[in-house]
Amino acid sequence: MTSLQNTAGEPAQTFPPQAQAVAFTMNSAERSVQSRRTRLASQAALARAGGFVLRFHRVFSVFTASLIAFAPLHAVAQTPEEKVSVRERPRPEFDPLGTRLGAFNLNAELDLGVASTDNLFADVPGAEVDDMIYTVSPWARLSSGWSRHALSVEGGATFKSHQDFSSEDADTHFVRGVGRLDIGSSTSITGTAGFAHEVEPRTDPDASLLGDPVEYDRTEMSVGVAHTFNRFRVVAEAAHAETDFDGLVPSLRDNEEDVLRGRIEAELTPRIGAVLQATADERSYDNDPTLNSEGQTLLAGVTINFTDLMLGEFTVGQFERDYQGFGSTDGLAIAAEVEWYITRLTTITLNVDRNAEDVVGAATGLPYVEERYGARVDHELLRNVILTAAVQAGQREYDVVDRNDDFFYGEIGADYLMNRRVALQARYRRDEVESSGAAAYRDYEVNTLSVGLSLRL
Repeated sequence: MTSLQNTAGEPAQTFPPQAQAVAFTMNSAERSVQSRRTRLASQAALARAGGFVLRFHRVFSVFTASLIAFAPLHAVAQTPEEKVSVRERPRPEFDPLGTRLGAFNLNAELDLGVASTDNLFADVPGAEVDDMIYTVSPWARLSSGWSRHALSVEGGATFKSHQDFSSEDADTHFVRGVGRLDIGSSTSITGTAGFAHEVEPRTDPDASLLGDPVEYDRTEMSVGVAHTFNRFRVVAEAAHAETDFDGLVPSLRDNEEDVLRGRIEAELTPRIGAVLQATADERSYDNDPTLNSEGQTLLAGVTINFTDLMLGEFTVGQFERDYQGFGSTDGLAIAAEVEWYITRLTTITLNVDRNAEDVVGAATGLPYVEERYGARVDHELLRNVILTAAVQAGQREYDVVDRNDDFFYGEIGADYLMNRRVALQARYRRDEVESSGAAAYRDYEVNTLSVGLSLRL
């Protein structure tokens, strides 16, 4: 239900399937310790859902290192008061400025991409077919520049076409709004609302090889309150999401989810904090009540902010999920992500996640427990050249059937910022799945090479 897995064999989508919470997260320019701790915590939680959360600046997709010849500027180590990662580091000479519209700032971008894949349908070995994929992705965001409060409206689309298999052509789009009301200096209320039309990738667990791509609509809304006093910060959040699939058969997978979350952070020292987080959710499937469930997750751990070395959060705890038709499952829950500034020009990001999930696919509708481990390296070779390498690996264990999936994702690439207006990208990525057991899925390997051009306002 909440898989974040990206499409193998094609460029990243504007609004990743079943990862709408990622796209609905405010793209804030704030770089405070607290905001970055919160971002790391939310991304670690999202990564549990079954996919790799790519921590890209919008312009920082990947691109070829051969373009270094066009970059005469040499990288210089940053010396800010607070350490920031390579990808978050301000680059005043290359960051797009946007256009000022009164009290608001308009940013826009047009991404053009070409990708080549050797396994378009993520099919079994021996049955692969290759194809070329072309994408056009406009995007725009209007955000306030007020000293207090904040308001942002954002929208985008991706128009995708294939050279050989036009049946895979699809258009996706999204729009969202985020607002923050500041009450005094220590309390804020944040609300979000968004809508997206997306396409299910062929690499989703239990995705079908037959028929046209499955399309669906996703609507999300949330409200949260944060209050800081003394050395403590308290956060409460409520969220609701609905997913509606197109077509008679896919519509059997329509579902809703309600989530309540509470979080307490305590500053033990200026460098180390303690965190306690409790989450309760209810998932309901319109046409498959056996998958209806209620879940609880309790996490406790530490946050770290070693300014010149490391920033992140590590929490462990317990999850429990009660299904209407499959009984209960529980176990160890983990949510962790750490940024390690190994040098001023290199950032290593590590993540570990474990939780219970479920998915209604073309073949089955079953709960599973997923473990995921990952690492990412970003290196500033030159001031306007960023090199990247990343891996994610893990396992999905199904309790009610004899099935285990081992998965792997790898990526290498680079970004070349020509100037404020133009950026070039290229990347190579590989997706693998090996499934075993009497109810095994399918094994597949997908290799994709993509290049892109970003035109920025």
